[in-house]
Amino acid sequence: MSTRQFYTTGMICLLFGVLIGCGHPRITGKVIFPDGTPLSKGQVVFENEKHTYTGKIREDGTFRMGVLKDGEGIPPGKYQVAVSGANDEEIFDPEQPPRVTPLIAARFRSPKTSGLEFDIQKSTTDISIVVEKP
Repeated sequence: MSTRQFYTTGMICLLFGVLIGCGHPRITGKVIFPDGTPLSKGQVVFENEKHTYTGKIREDGTFRMGVLKDGEGIPPGKYQVAVSGANDEEIFDPEQPPRVTPLIAARFRSPKTSGLEFDIQKSTTDISIVVEKP
């Protein structure tokens, strides 16, 4: 193997290693109530001093966090977490705004009051978030 081939092969391996190591952890999780039933709709928000990341809660309570798109992952670090969830009630009067019934206690709607904090590492993959009813 010539010096040039050795150098080229080394650079390709280094580049490949850097690309593999730079990905964000793909965070999935589930939002549940203390009795184990899932929160069936809403949004999870992970926030730190630099960024805010969101994930949509599905019917089974699961979510995937994303930087630019759902499930893409988020950078490692400490995050305060908020959860929102509400049902819209249909009102047949177009003059009236829709009523929103909260599905979870109000304190979970803000990262500052929720009491939820997670330290995301490269090895973090699955998170369980327990919320309370109003």
